[in-house]
Amino acid sequence: MGRKIDTFKAFLVRLFKLPRTLKINTSGRYFIGITLAVGLAAINTGNNLLYIILGALLSFVVASGILSNSALKKLRFTRVVPDRVFARTPVLYGISVRNHKKYVPSYLITVADEPVADRPGFFTVVNAGEAESTVMEAVFPGRGRYTMEELTVTTAFPFGLFTKGMTVNPDDEVLVLPRIRDDVQLPEELLAISGDESRSVSGMGEEPWNIIEFTSGDNPRHIHWKSTAKRDEMMKKEFMARTERIMTVRLIDIKGDDIRLEERIERAATLADHFIRKGHPMGLWLPNLFITPKRGVSQCTRILEVLALLDANIETTIPAPGPDITGIVIDV
Repeated sequence: MGRKIDTFKAFLVRLFKLPRTLKINTSGRYFIGITLAVGLAAINTGNNLLYIILGALLSFVVASGILSNSALKKLRFTRVVPDRVFARTPVLYGISVRNHKKYVPSYLITVADEPVADRPGFFTVVNAGEAESTVMEAVFPGRGRYTMEELTVTTAFPFGLFTKGMTVNPDDEVLVLPRIRDDVQLPEELLAISGDESRSVSGMGEEPWNIIEFTSGDNPRHIHWKSTAKRDEMMKKEFMARTERIMTVRLIDIKGDDIRLEERIERAATLADHFIRKGHPMGLWLPNLFITPKRGVSQCTRILEVLALLDANIETTIPAPGPDITGIVIDV
């Protein structure tokens, strides 16, 4: 029943909502005052010249309404938001407008995208059948799915006496990722981690470890010519094995204070982003999900998206860690 009432209210709002808004600017107030004064003088005196002036002033008002309405007609707006948007972090995104009129250009178009963008975008002219773009800066208040509100489009064309406006809804939904913080202090044992670890065993690493006899099937590029000349037999370089530093961020207990939880989620996102950028396999361990450690940008994006949608009310069925949990587990 309540849902039907809400739907009916929304229908009434759409039914009685004016397609255009109108605001009288300061210059418009003066203009209207002058027009009224001339009109009163014309009525009191019966002077034909004053009637002609009054008619000219009123024609300005009519022309302003017609031309401003024409400027707003058949405009299509589109937001172009980056794939990765972070909470409480300024992000640049684009707004494009296409004029679908055949012959008439649109002038002096202002676009406001509140509350995420503080400053509006401005288009001096959008020619008929063409598109223009502008760049705006937005700040999203928190992580999660964010439905961007209506765009407010206004114009003061042609005389600046009135500002006519309308609202358009491009229906944009953005997944806002947790903020990547600059002030997160890494534990001392993690500060020195910058790559894979070398072990003193034979392997396929890059650091030389030993000189051994060359056998059939070995890579000729590994021949150590100086030792070969000394011993009169083929010798080759043996290299240290490389061991990946597998890392997992663990965020298990998510009940309690919401502010504290948001700080822990931001810390988890920051650590994941930091170490994946350094080339480490990184995983995520949550109360209801375990993501196997992997390298790469796609892995980082997946972890950040999961953290963006993490809800404190999820069922806490802690999964058993996968086989790749060996390595460093970072609790946040």
